[in-house]
Amino acid sequence: MRRTFLVAVLIAAVFAFLMIGACTQEKKAGTAESSSGQGSPAQESAAASQTPSVTLGKVLVDDEILVGFVDEPNHHFGLARKTFMAKDYATASAELLKCAGFVKLEAMRASGEDRRMLEDAVIRLAELAEAIKGGTIDSVEKLDSVYVRAELALAFHHEVKAQEFWKAENNKSAGQDLKAASMHLENSMKYAGEKTETDVKAVIKDANDLGQKLVEGTAFAADKVGTAMQDLGAKIEEWGKKTMAPKK
Repeated sequence: MRRTFLVAVLIAAVFAFLMIGACTQEKKAGTAESSSGQGSPAQESAAASQTPSVTLGKVLVDDEILVGFVDEPNHHFGLARKTFMAKDYATASAELLKCAGFVKLEAMRASGEDRRMLEDAVIRLAELAEAIKGGTIDSVEKLDSVYVRAELALAFHHEVKAQEFWKAENNKSAGQDLKAASMHLENSMKYAGEKTETDVKAVIKDANDLGQKLVEGTAFAADKVGTAMQDLGAKIEEWGKKTMAPKK
């Protein structure tokens, strides 16, 4: 029910932006006779600058909407994994492409190394989907190895965004990304079959708990947030080095 609601919200947002674009076009097509009811050129320019531009084939999605889809990659990968094991390769391939689509959405929020990692993950997931469709993948472990890196990229990306929002004093957004980063790190380790050590569990829990406080606007110690972000970032980096290391 929650996922259906979120999808409906996203569709509503797309519709709203399209309506804004349509209204803008109607204003541009207005006749000279109606010009007497218009404001000054300066007012029209200011109004135009506040109207989101709509490009054919593109959709603008607010961060507040996108955050509701943070677990969608994991949801669709889980379905891909399940249907692959049931030898329903067409469905597995389709679910992997959906997974890649949500990772690509996050890539659009990134601009640095995290964007490179996310775009690489999208390519790998799409290639895996094509290989499954072609019948060249023979074990579920091959799906897991690709997804482990996708979740690592997502963890790194959300930790970067959390730091950015924290510095900008946008506590709610910082909390949302901090919670997401901890979740994706846990997912990455899970699909790698890695036993989560006690210290890593503690870091993930602290990051998630403090992230929730930031989202809710409840009392927190600022220095603890900085420490939680640094500790989580260190664990993500540590896990990244281990994940990327050549297999012996």
